[in-house]
Order: sequence, then structure tokens, then C-alpha cells
Amino acid sequence: MFRSASLVAVPVPSSKGMDPLIRSKVLMVVKIPRKLIKWWKMFSSLEQHELMQKLGTLTSLLDITPRPDLVEAMLTYWDPQNLIFRFGECEMTPTLAEMSGLTRLSYIGKDMILPRDHSRTRFLSDLGLKDNKHLKCLEQSWISLDYLFSRFGPQESFDIFWDEFCTTKAKWQRRRLEAFSLALLGLLVFPLDERHISTCLQSVVMSLFLEKQRKIVTVVPMILVELYRALSEVRGGVRYFEGSNLLLQQWMIEHLHTTSLLCPINCALRDRVVCIECRMKSPKFTYPVGVTVWIEFLGLRTNGNVLWAYLWMISW
Repeated sequence: MFRSASLVAVPVPSSKGMDPLIRSKVLMVVKIPRKLIKWWKMFSSLEQHELMQKLGTLTSLLDITPRPDLVEAMLTYWDPQNLIFRFGECEMTPTLAEMSGLTRLSYIGKDMILPRDHSRTRFLSDLGLKDNKHLKCLEQSWISLDYLFSRFGPQESFDIFWDEFCTTKAKWQRRRLEAFSLALLGLLVFPLDERHISTCLQSVVMSLFLEKQRKIVTVVPMILVELYRALSEVRGGVRYFEGSNLLLQQWMIEHLHTTSLLCPINCALRDRVVCIECRMKSPKFTYPVGVTVWIEFLGLRTNGNVLWAYLWMISW
């Protein structure tokens, strides 16, 4: 349904000396766009807090190291018929509860947000922009990070592009948060090839920012559905992984940290995405590097060397 982030596709050599950030057959997010990180840092602490309320720990994806070699190795064990991974003696699959816990976004008793296509005029109007017939990309339902950042990133953007807006500066300040959320979701959570940001995600963003709507809807099922779809499509030959490979790697890594490997950082951090990333730097857990080594490692998983249930699930 969607296609964008930093993408690389080159043949996989032997795992020796392999750089996991670039040696991948499958196209996926391999680098966090610097402009997106720069945009995040432009917000005040209050604005960042508001974004975290809307997006949960999805904002923490800006700080993690993509591990495409792990995700590509996981694809070897994906069963698209039953929607499960079969690692050695283990069968497991991402669940709503796990995705909810990782993102700190609730889903129980809420309706699934459904993305909708928008006309060019409607999409621009929702962002407080005048119609622009020269934006041909909108006819293909995508927009670029450069376009959004230049108009909603720096504080002076409104004054620079004043003739493109049909809103006040006060309302534009609010639109900045929405535009950033659209970019983050479109680049790191529901990525497309060539860093295209799906304009269909605008309806998702609007639902998250409308107070009454936000209380009754959730993006968690959509995250899981897109993960399942991306896993199955890539196994079927599609080259673009259009689900969040970043969340998928965090989900897997957490299951590889058995109880004996968990450290005090678990108690200190409520943000599971950051917690898992910090723990990966601990000498207690030496993880493989390279697709081939990861495939072998995952194939040796048994009931005794995986964490079946996240220990923090009941506490978040």
C-alpha cells in the first residue's frame, strides 16, 4: 500500500568484514535521514513532548542504528502462509501487545486508523498551503522530505514561503508538528522507496492530532499489518520492504536478550526502543554482523535461548 527512506541494494558478499548498513539485497531503511533528525532538534522541549504524546516511542526511532543484515536474515525464516517466524525450535511472530509495548501506544478498545488517499487540493489545504498544480508528485500520492522540511522546519519558513500559505503563523506553528509527524511516519514507520512520503498518511496524522479522534483510534494495528504484508511480499520477490524494519529489528533483539542478559538499564528507562538500543552496546551481548552469520545464529534458537515473553509487558 505504501513505498521510502534511505535505500541501498547491493549483492551480499561473505559476512567477513561486512558493513551491515550497506550490504543488503533487500531495500529498506538503512540510514535515518539527517534532515529529519535536524527537524526534530528544531522543536522546543514542549513541542517534542507533545509529539511523543501523539507518536509514542516512534520518535525514538531517530536514535537507533538500523540493522538490515538482521532483518534480511529474519526473512529467511518467515512463513507467509501462517505469518510466523520459524527459528530453529522456535515459532514466534510480532503481536499487537508487543508492538503496543514497544511504541507505548495503546490499542485496546480503540479502532484501527485507516489511511485514505487525498486530492492535491485537500492534502495541501490540510497543511495550510495553497493549491499548487506544479507538485506533480501529489498525483502519484507522495511528497518529499525536502518539500516538507523547507516549509515547516525552520522558524523562518513561514516568512520565506508566505505566499504559498493560506493560514496564519499561529496555525502554521501547529501544522509544523503535523508535517513532521507525516514525515516521520512516511520515512521510518511506513517507508516507500526513494524516500517518498505517502500522502495517504495525512489521514493518519489528522486522526492522531484531533483530540476527540485520538482517544478512540490507534495506529498500532496498521503498523503490524504493514509489517506482515512487507515480510510476505519480500519473501515473494518484492525488493522494497515497506514495513518498519526498525521496529522489527527491535522486536527481534528484545527476544534475543534472555533474562540473564537483561541489565539494570531496564529499570531506568521506560522507552523500550531506547532501552533495547542501549543494551545492544553492552558487552554482555555480542551480536552477529552480516546476513550469513545472523541466519546461522537465528537457526540455532531453542526454547532456552530466547525470551518468550517480554518481562515489561505488564508494567508499561
